[in-house]
Amino acid sequence: NYNLDATFDDGSCSYCGVDTSFSIVLQGTAGYDIVRSSNCSYVMSGLSESSGNKTILLKIDELGNEVWSRTYSEITGSHWGKSVNKTDDGGYIIGANQNIIIKTDSTGSLQWHKKLSYSYHHYVEDVIQTFAGDYIVVGGVGGDPIGGHSQKGKAFILRMSEGGGVQWVKRYGISDTPMNSFWGVVQADDGGFVLAGEKLQDRNIEFYDHFWIVKTDGNGDIEWSHELGGNLWDEALDIVKLSDDSYILAGKTSLSSSNLDMWVMRVSSSGDILWQNNHGNNNNETATSLTVSENEDIVAVVGYTRSSSSSPFKYRIWGVDVATGQ
Repeated sequence: NYNLDATFDDGSCSYCGVDTSFSIVLQGTAGYDIVRSSNCSYVMSGLSESSGNKTILLKIDELGNEVWSRTYSEITGSHWGKSVNKTDDGGYIIGANQNIIIKTDSTGSLQWHKKLSYSYHHYVEDVIQTFAGDYIVVGGVGGDPIGGHSQKGKAFILRMSEGGGVQWVKRYGISDTPMNSFWGVVQADDGGFVLAGEKLQDRNIEFYDHFWIVKTDGNGDIEWSHELGGNLWDEALDIVKLSDDSYILAGKTSLSSSNLDMWVMRVSSSGDILWQNNHGNNNNETATSLTVSENEDIVAVVGYTRSSSSSPFKYRIWGVDVATGQ
């Protein structure tokens, strides 16, 4: 009588929560994303250099033992698994930067893939399955749109059918700035989407970008947005949704040209900023991803830090109160 949702052992079920820690190094690989899977296991996506710069999908158990590993050499060109999310059929959907989306079954075996066939690289940063069972793909378009361009340098959101058919694509950003990008996406209760990203501002002596939050409807049209920050480098790099349809985003904010703080904020479904805080030692603290506890009282924010401008970077985890941001 196996119950994946069990929180205690009554003798008739198994539950996750082994008190352990481990570190595994896989030579010739790089990991970019991880999701909780079934049977107390985890699935990670990344890059396998030993397989010719191809996407790798790896499943481990709760003790860190490899369950299976897949690479996708049948997909031509270089690609790497920037994101992985579970799908309703027990499989996985992978955003394989650049241009590629990969769908697998529950064992990581390839079911289908789509290579976006636009004139300019569409760098895929995140893919999620929607309530309707199709997919939303987000990222940024390569190239420098000097003088203005309809695609180059824009952030994009794309809706895709099962099997890889493109339903629509929308691109956003200032027409003559490069490197606008959406880094993460969640679906809102109303069927629309909320995106975390960075939006570069007008060309001047030096580019600067803003912490960018965008809410679209189900067709990818913008309903509201926030562009936050100063004249340096501010980015929203990840987003999670809470059960009340509010959202927590994390990234970085610039205090000066040499100092960054981790920046985290909570936003309501209508776009009101409920709280925002920055944390760190004023020396390049940056959040790259976040996840929320099961009872939604703590959000764990993961990134990197250093104690001074001359010190090496170290990984860091912040535990932030969901109610206050402290």
